[in-house]
Amino acid sequence: MLKTNLPLLTLDNIVLLPSSKIKLDISDSNTKKLIDIALNYFNGHLFFVSNDIDKLKENQIGVITKISMRLDLPNGNIKIGLDGIGRARVLNYSLNGSTNSVTITKVDIPQVDPIESLADARTLKEMFNDYLENKKSLGNSILNSIENVNDINILTDMITDFMSIPLNRKKAYVEEINPKKRVLMLVDDLNYELSLLEYENSLDSAIEKNLEEDQKKYLLKEKLKIIQDELGIEENSDVKILQDKINDLDCPIRVRKKLNEELERYKLCNSNSPEIGILRNYIDTLLSLPWSVSTRENMDIESIRKSLDESHYGLLDVKERILEFMATKKYTKSKNNPIICLVGPPGIGKTSMAKAISVALKRKCVKISVGGINDEAEITGHRRAYVGALPGKIITGIMKVGVNNPVFIIDEIDKMTKDIKGDPASSLLEVLDKEQNERFVDHFVEEEFDLSKVMFILTANYTSQIPDELKDRLEIIELSSYTSLEKCAIVKNCLLKKLRLEYHLTKSELNLSDESILYIINHYTKESGIRELERLLRKICRKYICYKLDSKKSININKEIVNYLGKEKYTTPINYENSIGVMNALSYHPLGGELIKIESTMYPGDGKVTSSGTLGDMMRESINLSLAYIKSHAKEFSISFDKFRENDFFVHLTNSGLKKDGPSAGVSITSSLLSLLKNVSISNDIAMSGEISLTGKILRVGGLKEKIILAVENGIKKLYLPEENKNDILEYTSIYKDKLDIVFVDNYMDIYKELFKKTKK
Repeated sequence: MLKTNLPLLTLDNIVLLPSSKIKLDISDSNTKKLIDIALNYFNGHLFFVSNDIDKLKENQIGVITKISMRLDLPNGNIKIGLDGIGRARVLNYSLNGSTNSVTITKVDIPQVDPIESLADARTLKEMFNDYLENKKSLGNSILNSIENVNDINILTDMITDFMSIPLNRKKAYVEEINPKKRVLMLVDDLNYELSLLEYENSLDSAIEKNLEEDQKKYLLKEKLKIIQDELGIEENSDVKILQDKINDLDCPIRVRKKLNEELERYKLCNSNSPEIGILRNYIDTLLSLPWSVSTRENMDIESIRKSLDESHYGLLDVKERILEFMATKKYTKSKNNPIICLVGPPGIGKTSMAKAISVALKRKCVKISVGGINDEAEITGHRRAYVGALPGKIITGIMKVGVNNPVFIIDEIDKMTKDIKGDPASSLLEVLDKEQNERFVDHFVEEEFDLSKVMFILTANYTSQIPDELKDRLEIIELSSYTSLEKCAIVKNCLLKKLRLEYHLTKSELNLSDESILYIINHYTKESGIRELERLLRKICRKYICYKLDSKKSININKEIVNYLGKEKYTTPINYENSIGVMNALSYHPLGGELIKIESTMYPGDGKVTSSGTLGDMMRESINLSLAYIKSHAKEFSISFDKFRENDFFVHLTNSGLKKDGPSAGVSITSSLLSLLKNVSISNDIAMSGEISLTGKILRVGGLKEKIILAVENGIKKLYLPEENKNDILEYTSIYKDKLDIVFVDNYMDIYKELFKKTKK
């Protein structure tokens, strides 16, 4: 094996192929010394590798080159010309800065059949000719240099050198010593490059065509103007007005372009065509949108706090969240708006609180209701192809309010429905999702509108009924029912002031005492909020004005409540004395808490279970589960199993026609049945809430505030609650302190020991 030592030149960003030439400017002093060594001691020969010095590999394939030209430049650099001679393989390196050298040996080039080589050469020349015809930056003179070359070992290197392919791909050609494989690589690259060039040329043609059409339109417009001037025809004043509005509109460039396109169509449209109305409606819609119009909001934290406190009593969680948001925005200059969802029973003040937030922030407010909506087009708009198409509720609300940063209230999101027309909840994702809403596209508008500056506040009655796809985007704040004292404070601090202004009454005329307000709350209302209470106060104001006008004298309202409101609506105590088989249960529904008497009885039969009381499926399951638990523990409860075989059971839940459902009555049903089976009555000053499992585990419940308020108002002395709810009631201590003994239990046996085990059979 013949070995040779040569100086080593390494450049990572340049590829030199055999049978090709390159010119280099050299500024590095070590490289200059290397060139001089090659010229003085190696007859101008050196070994060229397309790699950095630290990326050299064993058995590296490089190119033996000869320095064909050396020229000293005025700036101290030198210019050299390198001619590629042939491939060689590195045996070892000797790296010493300016005297880097390698020991190399020639590589054996596989022989190719002459006929096969000639056929490959013709194929490559034809494909390269097509490449040059499409590659306008290269001249056809290149073909002359390869016309008489039929050796594919040389031809592949020459063609590769002329092609615009990545450096890594050219390095692969250098390292491939088999000319036949290089032919296959080159055919693939030429095919790929040809397809790219054809596509680029088609784009160029399309651009040229568009330019010609634009020039044609421009000429026709100019001619039309000249003809109109000659004939004395004035341009449509309506079009002029629209054009002026477009020119004055502060909007993105894409929107202005769209408006100008639609205005051109509007100009050319026949006045009798039905399309002209659609075009005009669309142009007016785009012109009406506040693309860049914003309200300057209030950033004074103390001012916001004062405004919220004056408008609403309580609701501390909501107020605290708004103050946190504004403080953070003021400190960080962040543009992110929270998406708050207020959840609570009717009349609690969700919508009015949202409006108060807009007043406190000095932002404009817009409100829509999505209750009962089942068509996603109500949210995202109708496509213009349909007759009577309109924008969706979101864009319509933004147009109505006239700014792009309002407080946007979306009411009753838990009452949306889904059917064949689509899923409006999914459409709301694009509106509420911070990652998407800055590019919201209404189907009617067809252009992106930025909703990221909008503060969305949603309301709902039930967390469980909010669509799951929306819950992930919302910051849910649950608002609980008001206590009687809270309602009294709201009346004194807010409602009475509001009603005096509305009905032109003085403070002395409309000045209810605490006793009168509590009397109205306890005997004329039964709700979580204050909606019914406000209606009653309005009734008092109207009656007072009538009495005053008739008798010409004022009448003391505090002494005449019954005359103003009629007989008491809620006088009969709900918590009557319990008999055997009767147990108190506490439940929660949208109007607040409700005390339910669970009554159980049995009579001869074969073990069937019947229930009544407007029950849901979950409540019926609780009855069956409770009876199954008692049966499975009959021995521990000292109950003969014959009672279950020989009797039918009937369970009834009393009070109101409201549907009763939910996982919170299991322990009460179990206690009612045990009271029946053990012939032991349970005191009516005891109540409980919690679901029971088949093993007796007592499960967590919700609506605790409403249930605690209800227990206190109905004279309950002891309340059994699940152990898992122990931390949930800490904030309600002031409501039941010194009035109610709350016992936390983890298993039903804890209740059984207290209620039944002490009692003799």
